[in-house]
Amino acid sequence: MNDTSSGTSVSAVKDQVRVRMAPSPTGYLHIGGARTALFNWLFAKHHNGRFILRIDDTDAARSTDESMHEIYDALKWLGINWDEQYVQSERRGIYDDYVAQLLASGNAYHCYCTPEELEEIRAQARADKQTRSYDRRCRHLTSEAVESFVTEGRKPTIRIKMPDTPIRVDDLVLGSRNIDPDTLEDEVIVRSNGMPNYNLTSIIDDVEIQITHVVRGTEHLNNTPKQIAIANALDLKIPQFAHIPLVLDSGGRKMSKRHHGDLVAVNRYREQGYLPEAMLNFVVRLGWSYDDKQEIFSVDELVEKFDLARVGKSGSVFDIKKLEWLNSHYINQLDVAARTDAVIPFWQKEGLLDSTEDRAWLESIVEAVGERLTTLQDIIPQTRYFFTGEFEYEPKAVKKWWGNSEEKRDNTRQILTNVLQILEESPTFDIETLEAAIWKYTDKNNIKRVAAMQALRIALTGTSFGPSLFDIVVLLGRNEVLKRIPKAITHL
Repeated sequence: MNDTSSGTSVSAVKDQVRVRMAPSPTGYLHIGGARTALFNWLFAKHHNGRFILRIDDTDAARSTDESMHEIYDALKWLGINWDEQYVQSERRGIYDDYVAQLLASGNAYHCYCTPEELEEIRAQARADKQTRSYDRRCRHLTSEAVESFVTEGRKPTIRIKMPDTPIRVDDLVLGSRNIDPDTLEDEVIVRSNGMPNYNLTSIIDDVEIQITHVVRGTEHLNNTPKQIAIANALDLKIPQFAHIPLVLDSGGRKMSKRHHGDLVAVNRYREQGYLPEAMLNFVVRLGWSYDDKQEIFSVDELVEKFDLARVGKSGSVFDIKKLEWLNSHYINQLDVAARTDAVIPFWQKEGLLDSTEDRAWLESIVEAVGERLTTLQDIIPQTRYFFTGEFEYEPKAVKKWWGNSEEKRDNTRQILTNVLQILEESPTFDIETLEAAIWKYTDKNNIKRVAAMQALRIALTGTSFGPSLFDIVVLLGRNEVLKRIPKAITHL
């Protein structure tokens, strides 16, 4: 199965493209992690391959089941489903076997340095302006020295012996380069508590699970030569690497949990009412582009068009305004029934809605709101007053439309009193009848229509924005309207 549809070289597709995402369950799914998952998933789908989820939970002190399930939920919400799953903590025996091979071949060694000694070594390296922060002093310990350290009760780590020749890194996005061996120290591959480290478990699993392409963020660039060195020491076949650009904020800084908080948390956007289609469309453009024209892609189009050759080398800026625009677009693509289904959970969470029996009324509210939603959560300020008459009158709106002097407020009271009478006496309570009657009153009395409309809107909703006023009047119904206007007059 040779791929000729794109500019990316895919040498392993004759067997099957196999890619993976390998999150650590130490927190929520980061936007950058979602982007990595999406790129891998699209690459696999494009080549009829397999997308694998591997949970890198060897850091037992920080990994939690809660984080693991939050990652699952976020991926499922985005529609990124995996074909296979592995959990590193269940694969300890596999890593131990490979470590034993490395020790037996002389490509790894026990390091008995204490934390205090390591800090002294690092301090000396900084003072000497050395690129390596470990001086390899445990590489050639005598048996007597080892026996002495064991007698002291020291718990050794295990380090890989880095080669003294350049390590070649071939990258499908960044190109090829040779890494100077003088810049690499003998990496710890097993901690003193016996747990294997990331660089060992990552490359071992990539080989064991037969990963053909490792597509990940450029923050892993420093890990790649270390992983290649481990694979070479074990005479293992190395997957192809592709490092995708960082996601940056508007100031050019990497988007991180530390600096940006839940702004980078995928589930935050789900909770706020972003649609998965919008998130996918937004995330895929963080580093990938098809042309200068198309902004919106269906999932099928992304699968068809995705190509690592179109991934850029430089960082991509996280633009929340672009995400909001996309989300508004996708919300507006929903028909009224689907949009109502989407906003009902937000009404319920806010405690505004107990029953959905009056479905037609709910759909009429959503239809009246129209294209005013940027997120589904926006349905709350746009419609709260339909469900409760307990609200505050917006101060700025009151000052502008009800008036900031006694004379102006008297005028507003008179307008509302007259409108109340018109609504009370109206033979029917439909938009056409009410609109005609109120406009007849305003025109006859030389009252600006907008002034009367806004005075009534604030009385009924507490705000100066929202759907058409007469939609609001009819949807609230005669009884509720005739209760709210006297309450507003009293407030004035």
